[in-house]
Amino acid sequence: MRDFASRSREKPLDGLVFFGQTEAMKQLISLTILPCACAALALTAVAGPECPSWTGFEVGGFGAFVEGVADTHLDLTGTWEEFHDVEVNLQNRGNRSFSTGGGEIGGFLGYNYQFAGNWVIGAEFDGGYMFLRNSEERQFLATSPDEDTDLFAAEASFKTHYLLTLGGKLGYAFCHWLPYVTGGAAWGDTDISGRFAEPGEGLLFEGSRDNTHTGWFVGGGLEYMFGNPHWRLRAQYQFVDFGSTGFTREDNFGEGFITHRSVDLREHVAQFAIIYAF
Repeated sequence: MRDFASRSREKPLDGLVFFGQTEAMKQLISLTILPCACAALALTAVAGPECPSWTGFEVGGFGAFVEGVADTHLDLTGTWEEFHDVEVNLQNRGNRSFSTGGGEIGGFLGYNYQFAGNWVIGAEFDGGYMFLRNSEERQFLATSPDEDTDLFAAEASFKTHYLLTLGGKLGYAFCHWLPYVTGGAAWGDTDISGRFAEPGEGLLFEGSRDNTHTGWFVGGGLEYMFGNPHWRLRAQYQFVDFGSTGFTREDNFGEGFITHRSVDLREHVAQFAIIYAF
């Protein structure tokens, strides 16, 4: 009995049991916590940094390419109605469509508000100076489809010097990317001129008109936010419609030949901008 008691004091049974349980628990903790920690790190890496907000004011400068399209219409009245076939033929052949291209530079001020997760609404005012020139169109018209004599010369041209737009936009943010649609009111000046003459006879109709028009625009674009959320880039397209303008002139001999020249003006604007948000 003494030997057994002595051996028990040298190697306690409880100590052996407790020691075995401690090692097993350490292994269990290691096998459980380590994979969880790795999974947490992996999820953090996938999630990445939080996406920035698009809410706030923004100011920017832009350059654009503009294509102006003019549909011209020739309407003959007065004494022309006594020569019905000539009147109809000249009117039909005098209705033409022509275009010219140019550049635009300008700036804008806007505000965006992000709501309901990733939806973004905003408003913006743009102003630009346009270089839309060299739009002259010239054609020679016969008095009937079967004749090459008694030709009339018809000329038309238009210019636009500036474009102002005020509109809203609606987009959906994909973190640093914002595709959107836009639309609103547009203002621009249109300088049109026309000349209708009968070479050799001296019959001449000539006139011009320069005024400001109110129209509308629709379009869409894509905006990108850099890692520094203050700086952004965007590309945008706008279709602008200024409606119709024109003028009426009587012949220079005072014989009652009246011509009316009208122009329907539209513009296609491809714009690229750099933006600072605050």
